[in-house]
Amino acid sequence: HEQGRQEDRHSKATMDASKATQDEEKRKDEKPAQISIEEAVKFAAQVYGIEGVDMSKAKEVESYDDRNYVLPGGTYRNANSNGGAPETLDFVFKVHNGVESDNPELIKAHNLVLSHLRKAGVVVPEPLPITGGEDLIGYIDLPRIREPGATRKHAVRLLRYIPGELVGQNASEKKEMLFHLGQFLGEMDETLMKIPEVPLGLRGRSHMWDLKAVPLISAFRECIDTEERRTLQAKVLARFDEIVVPKIPSLRHAIIQNDANEANVLIDATRSRVTGIIDFGDCVHTCLVFELAICIAYMMLGKTNILSVAASIYQGYITRIPLTPDEKSLLHCLIAARLAQSVTMGAYSYSQDPGNEYLLITSKTGWDALAQLWTISEADFEARLDAPP
Repeated sequence: HEQGRQEDRHSKATMDASKATQDEEKRKDEKPAQISIEEAVKFAAQVYGIEGVDMSKAKEVESYDDRNYVLPGGTYRNANSNGGAPETLDFVFKVHNGVESDNPELIKAHNLVLSHLRKAGVVVPEPLPITGGEDLIGYIDLPRIREPGATRKHAVRLLRYIPGELVGQNASEKKEMLFHLGQFLGEMDETLMKIPEVPLGLRGRSHMWDLKAVPLISAFRECIDTEERRTLQAKVLARFDEIVVPKIPSLRHAIIQNDANEANVLIDATRSRVTGIIDFGDCVHTCLVFELAICIAYMMLGKTNILSVAASIYQGYITRIPLTPDEKSLLHCLIAARLAQSVTMGAYSYSQDPGNEYLLITSKTGWDALAQLWTISEADFEARLDAPP
């Protein structure tokens, strides 16, 4: 019986892996067609009723698989707040890729997560309802990029824009900001742990950007440009299989944002405090410690002292959520795994969308951080986490 159960689990894992890989490939095929700012404003007006956008400041911002348009200074009426009176707001109009557009339960789950966090005072984007209703998801028809003459429906959302400065990649950051980032992340995760049940769209989600899916990136090995880098990727994957995979079932699980990177974390003008976080498109129900590992990995990019970065964020996070001994012992490998995942998937995505330089943002600094981290032993790294940053 036990052998049969193991075979069933292996079969399910194989199917999940296949689906995650297929979805990632499909996202490239079904990225929304690029539209002009004027067209984006027209669609946003049709679906959400916004008017008077400041066209001189409206712009598209780069994205992996979706299309995002910043539409400032528009007038909007929300029947569910402010008595339906018009408000002048800045917006992000988001056009989802084909995979998410065909999975409305996933988008609903993302909206539920955002609403839950906002009610608790965590600064995240607010999804706004369509004209004349309470539904937060609309649909528009766009041409298919790789099928001339064909069209498809894409889900769209209108989000309240959050002002702030993106962290970006710099040689150093204030330790107080990194410590506060850890605290902010811990507070967000504490709040997410209070969601009474996992939303339907997140239950069993197979996603290439879940750290559980790291072994799957071996399929994209040939997209990596040098043998040295391919060898480093293989070493990380071997260590992940050895020490992380066996412990995954016993680790704490929770809903996580899953992408607290340098382009999603907002800070104040003094670069001392975190003011908010955006982009919950990779949100999953997975191992809780992945949240911290992912954030540390991205905040290492471009830094001269990656150990100080890791210690500052870690020490802030554990003021809200202390790690278990197993979680702490895996952190080094998990950070390396996210860096490997990011540079590998970035290389694959660029091979499918060679005009999108955004996909290479993590490339050089990611490989540099990974190579540097891999020279530090797990024991030394773990000991450094508790030292003064």
